[in-house]
Amino acid sequence: MKKLNTIVMFAMVLGVLHSCKKGNLDVENVNNPDLAQVYATKENIEATASGLYNTLYQASHSENGVQPMLSTASDNYTCSWGNFGMRDMSWEPRDFAWTNTAAYSYNTQTNTYYDNIYKAIVPATNIITSINGGKIVFTAAEAARAKAFCRFAMGVAYGNLALVFDRTFIVDETKTTEGKLSAASPYKEVAAAAIKYLDDAIAISTATSFTVPKAWLGTSADLSSADFVKLCNTSAARILAYLPRTKTELAAVDWAKVKTYADAGITTDFNVVVDDVVWYDNSAYYLGAGNSTWGLTDMYVVHMLDPVTQPAHWDDTAAFPYPPKSTNPLDKRLNTDFAYVTSNGFQVARGYYHFSSYRNTRYDFIYAGDWTGSKPEIMKAENDMIRAEARAYTSDPAGAATIINAGTYITRGQMTPVASVQADVINAIHHERSVELIHTGANISFYEMRKLDLLQKGTPLHLPLPAKLLEKMEEAAPYYTFGTTAKADGIGTSNKGWR
Repeated sequence: MKKLNTIVMFAMVLGVLHSCKKGNLDVENVNNPDLAQVYATKENIEATASGLYNTLYQASHSENGVQPMLSTASDNYTCSWGNFGMRDMSWEPRDFAWTNTAAYSYNTQTNTYYDNIYKAIVPATNIITSINGGKIVFTAAEAARAKAFCRFAMGVAYGNLALVFDRTFIVDETKTTEGKLSAASPYKEVAAAAIKYLDDAIAISTATSFTVPKAWLGTSADLSSADFVKLCNTSAARILAYLPRTKTELAAVDWAKVKTYADAGITTDFNVVVDDVVWYDNSAYYLGAGNSTWGLTDMYVVHMLDPVTQPAHWDDTAAFPYPPKSTNPLDKRLNTDFAYVTSNGFQVARGYYHFSSYRNTRYDFIYAGDWTGSKPEIMKAENDMIRAEARAYTSDPAGAATIINAGTYITRGQMTPVASVQADVINAIHHERSVELIHTGANISFYEMRKLDLLQKGTPLHLPLPAKLLEKMEEAAPYYTFGTTAKADGIGTSNKGWR
């Protein structure tokens, strides 16, 4: 087959190529026969495609990525330990900007996450290039599956980048870009590209029937193309619903489009079978699943569950009274999904505000055991809340209330049915995302707090491109960043907050 054009991600991703600091980010790799061989046979292409979602899953849930620190920044999880940037993103007040230097101890959190996302984009792009070259014989179903799965991976990957970073570089088999900061696309454009890739996956999967092997998605059973379409729709709805940086941007979302995607989305939990070998979510453990040594559930969430006996914030003083164990919580999940913590091991010098009286125990069957089991990645409840939210913002609070009252808000929380009032509906959705979705997905609480202007003043609304990338592109230091109350502009840094 003819030589493949390999997408070159800033001279660092995969070690595919190491050049082109200021050149175009699309270079023909003429000296790498091993790479060409990877895409030379149907078997090799399918083997490569089979690992794309695993790459994204591990990038999202690695403790060495952004999930731990964005979770503590959201005030839905709490941890005083410095590991993984968790403390640096949750100081009170938020007067520590994200330190965007290559020398910073936790610069690897953004750099590793960023690189690993592109480790799915690169091979997905090369697979599509190879298939489009027409040199390899596939059945119609095989070709459709490979292309649809690659487009799905690219959509999820670019969606993740749009949700986390302020900008990035959009490259695929048809797009090139200069390797300089000014050529990066802003997050809204990146999100639009992600949606287009997911639309392509939906179109391909709708036109041709196929089966996605369970190993490709980490599921307990193979997925039909019809169910794969549902997963693609939910993925698109998530990007659009979670993208806003502020309430102003929230009001500008195309909620009719979100509704269309979410209504065609998943109807059962999308679970990944973690095995502690190939599929694993370490971030959940460090955020408190299966232990009380690391993270705990933030008092912001505990207060939602029992607003009578549990304060929303633990004041930064030794005199603050330790909250009692709840006996009659508003939300009954405090009794089923959480455990009372009788003492805290956090260092008081780092702030009593890290303390909490509860931790989530819902996934202790995995994390207090052998780290194996079926764990939700996208809950039906998550898709349902997007469906309800889309209705709330398209003048249908009654439709939103119907969805909420038919779900876990009532069946598990035993809450009072929500009224058909927009403000009440939005509050109920916020409640469910904070309580029901704990330890599922990645960064959901951060996106939720962000778009409602609830991130504490001074919290970054998104992250800058990693310092190591800017360094390799020979951008001038000091590198740009976000954070601190002094720079709270409501554009890159929160200027409001829940407290």
